[in-house]
Amino acid sequence: MCSWAIVQKYLPPTKPHIGRPRCDPRRLFNGILYVLTTGCTWHDVPAKYGTKSTVHRYHLELCEKGVYQAIFLDLLRSGYAIRKIDLSDCATDTKAISAKKRDRPAMMAIKR
Repeated sequence: MCSWAIVQKYLPPTKPHIGRPRCDPRRLFNGILYVLTTGCTWHDVPAKYGTKSTVHRYHLELCEKGVYQAIFLDLLRSGYAIRKIDLSDCATDTKAISAKKRDRPAMMAIKR
């Protein structure tokens, strides 16, 4: 399944036509991706994605509804399904994990 098809099924449905119609959801989503990948501010969103306030409002709506997590998990599953993701040769850099002397949670306990 194509990436856009996966993303599209999680986006909120378009609202009934009352007032100004909503912008194209794909353009808005691309505007969000532009901000997240470039690190620019919402103020600097190019006009081809819609107005800065519309793109930002759409981002907030997706955050509130938990859409990003659902999209990420579905894309991850599809990546495993088509064998584009292979974690058999992965390593974790443990330098950033601090060693604590006190009791560890059950998940962190190491059996010897």
